[in-house]
Amino acid sequence: MERYHTLEALVVGRKAMPGGDVILSFVGPEGASQAVARKAMRPSGRSGRLSLFHHLRFQVYQKPGSDLPTLTQAELVGRLEGLEHPQRFPFAAFLAELAFRVASPEVAGRVWPLLVSALRGVAKHPNPRLVAIWGSWRILKAAGLAPNLSGEGTNLLDGELSTRGGVYLGLEGLEALAAVLRLPGSEAIDALQEAPLDRLMQALLAHTRYTVGELGSAVLLR
Repeated sequence: MERYHTLEALVVGRKAMPGGDVILSFVGPEGASQAVARKAMRPSGRSGRLSLFHHLRFQVYQKPGSDLPTLTQAELVGRLEGLEHPQRFPFAAFLAELAFRVASPEVAGRVWPLLVSALRGVAKHPNPRLVAIWGSWRILKAAGLAPNLSGEGTNLLDGELSTRGGVYLGLEGLEALAAVLRLPGSEAIDALQEAPLDRLMQALLAHTRYTVGELGSAVLLR
């Protein structure tokens, strides 16, 4: 049976295909998804103007036997401005890819608002790296992938604290990570102001690689 679905989501990926189609990746309250915008790269293709970080309401058509649904309608709800800046885009790209990888239907309701909040912060905060660290760790927690901080040691290795190996956090980094995972957003952001962000970023990349797998956007942060 042919099916239509109406969804709301943020565009987090966009891949042009040789024939002029565009594959769009989305994260929304219902989860991560993809759809094909047919002939979008042609001059008359309106859906070709849909860009990263556009917030859409859209309709897709799933034909039986096809791998991806086709985008049939799209309404622009809003766009997150400022994320294309070279000093902000790498953090936005990492957050978007991380959310897409973990936003299963079971956890998407928790991941979606964190993604939007973090992207808005990356766009506006004077230190986008700080906001990206907060948002990424919180997205991992929302997906049930937070590290276990109840052990001994100040190194993070394969999701557990360790006295050797892994990424060294130190006492300051460990306290800051605990604050990020446990405190409300504004309090957690405040706790990161004097935190060792380099260590927290290294631990984030290592923990993401361990729990989710390698993200293509991670290279932008190294």
